[in-house]
Parts: sequence; C-alpha cells; structure tokens
Amino acid sequence: MNTIYIQNSNDFYFQEAWNIYEESFPKEEKRTLQEQIKLLEKDTYTMAGHIENNTLVSILFYWRIDSYTYLEHFAINSKLRGQNYGSKILKQFILKNENIILEIEPIIDEMTQKRLSFYEKFNFVVNQHIHFQVPFRENSEDLELLLLTQNSVLSKDEYLCFYKKLQKELSSNNQ
Repeated sequence: MNTIYIQNSNDFYFQEAWNIYEESFPKEEKRTLQEQIKLLEKDTYTMAGHIENNTLVSILFYWRIDSYTYLEHFAINSKLRGQNYGSKILKQFILKNENIILEIEPIIDEMTQKRLSFYEKFNFVVNQHIHFQVPFRENSEDLELLLLTQNSVLSKDEYLCFYKKLQKELSSNNQ
C-alpha cells in the first residue's frame, strides 16, 4: 500500500478522495469543495491517501499546528471497510507523526462506541475538556465533539493553547 499526497484538485485521486470524504462525514463536519481546494494551498495542511491496486483505500486530512498533528478527517473507502485497512493505516500514521489529536462524535450508540474503541486500541484517550469543533462554515451551529489525544490527556492550559491555535489556523481558511 502506497501513501499519496494530493496537492491540488487536478491530482489524479482528488475526485475519488472527495467522494470518500463526502460519503463519510455529515454536512456539519465537512467543507465545501471550493473551501477544500483553497485549503490545499496551505503549508500546514495535508490531504493524503493510501493506494492499493490502483484503488484509493483511505483519506487522511491533517494539520501541523506547532508540535501537534491534528487529524481532521480519516476515512476508509466504503467498499473496503471491515478489512483491517483502518488499523494498518492508522498504525503507519502514528509511526510517522507525534502528538496526534483528533475529534469524534459523543458516544450515543453502538457505532460511536465502536469508533471510540477503535481509537482506544491505539492508546488514544478522551480528554475531559468541553470541546467544540472549529466551524467549517459560516453560521454553523456549535458542534460538541470528544477530543482524543494519544497516550495522555492535555492539561487545561495545553488544551486552551492548542484550541486557540486551531481556531486561528482553521478560521484563516474561511476568509
């Protein structure tokens, strides 16, 4: 399996990556196509994927914010789910990145519990800070999510510092 990096909307796998993104996340957790294209111009943002047999297996969209790696979107091609790709890809991502932070929905049903259990297998822990996603769209309602970090939780000061930087980085894209 090979990692690919999508630099712009003309890249061969861009449309397939966009399709996986569109089908994998609810509207309030996604950007518009134009916003996503604009985001690719940022040095701190990476749109990556994994290819096997000429098929896009996964998408990983992430940010470098100071010493943190903020994993904003991670999804497996719906045709390939349940085949252990998620574990293989996340394990590889963890080996190449430090201080990984990600968000998941609050635990309300079996699916959200499975998602949390998946990340817990890789030593991600839930932070107890009340956390809201930085809105991707104007006039978005607040979306409370769980913040996960690997191996240990952030102190309140670390969290506030990270969140302020996250807001600044992500909101600068929306202007």
